[in-house]
Amino acid sequence: MVYCAADPISHSSKTDIAFPHQIEIKVNLDEVKANLRGLKNKPGSTRPADITDLLRKRANYENTLMVTYALTHRKFHVVVNLVKQHPATELVSKLKFGKMISKAQVIREMISKSQDNDVQATSTNMSLKCPLSTIRINVPCRSTVCTHNQCFDALSFLQLQEQAPTWTCPVCNKVVNFEALQVDEYFNDILKSTPRDVDQVAIEPDGKWSRISERSPTSEGGGFPNGDDDDLIEIKDMPRVAAVKSEAVSSASPFMRTPPASSREDSTSSTAPSSTGLKRSIGHVVDLTTSSDEEEEPQRPPKRQSLHPALPSSSKADQVASISMRPRSDLGGMSSLPPKPVSSLPYAHHRLSGPM
Repeated sequence: MVYCAADPISHSSKTDIAFPHQIEIKVNLDEVKANLRGLKNKPGSTRPADITDLLRKRANYENTLMVTYALTHRKFHVVVNLVKQHPATELVSKLKFGKMISKAQVIREMISKSQDNDVQATSTNMSLKCPLSTIRINVPCRSTVCTHNQCFDALSFLQLQEQAPTWTCPVCNKVVNFEALQVDEYFNDILKSTPRDVDQVAIEPDGKWSRISERSPTSEGGGFPNGDDDDLIEIKDMPRVAAVKSEAVSSASPFMRTPPASSREDSTSSTAPSSTGLKRSIGHVVDLTTSSDEEEEPQRPPKRQSLHPALPSSSKADQVASISMRPRSDLGGMSSLPPKPVSSLPYAHHRLSGPM
């Protein structure tokens, strides 16, 4: 494994693994294909680079490691360690047979918190699902530095650290380590005493717990179980609504057939009795909001006069033909024009050539 850290390095405290942003690692001229960056804004979540597969494990063979980085003024330290990797299942088995948080210790801490005068202790709900995997917990685990009773699954937590080693509690976000993880016997006793379909239990301040019964939303009769159906109103498809719908469809088009008599009888039974039982047409409806003066038909405006003069009739064709062209008085001394023959006039020609 290749480890890297930036200055300053303290020998008395732990240092987070951090590689430069622009770095290239080669082993025997083969580039290391590894993720050298951790989670964003999560320092310490970077994993060391595994170069095991690139090494030539032969006697008297010298393996070459070359590290190149740029675009930084900081100084980095690189070290190669020979380590043994333990799988997550092996670590879980080690937790099972290691030191545990006893049931008596958990109950004693609950009673001590409930006796605090500044805090009013009430019953709380505790989930039996892991906050990481959202499935039922198999091995309940928590850190000794945490003060909460909620646990998480040990296998899910350790598998997550293999991918991104944040080493923080998923419940309270406190920094933890593997040496501080222990199995909670109180939580483990609840898991053994409840079926797998139970997701949460109610915890009393004195340490007693009980199952939370799932309330069914409806009872056998279709209502709610605790008599809370006083304010509920069941809406059904009443015959009046169906009759109005059928009449509206029948009146929409004159080509549709008349609705059945049963629908008309239902629609007229809830209203005032009618002599014929049919709907009154729109033309027979009297509007009481209008007065008698408004009902009178308004006078039509006078017709607009035509801009073109009426054409003369055929009987006056001779008079039109005898009209001569006279000079206008506003021409100012211009010589009078000779009269044009009737055949050269476009208006007279149009009238004379038309049908009589």
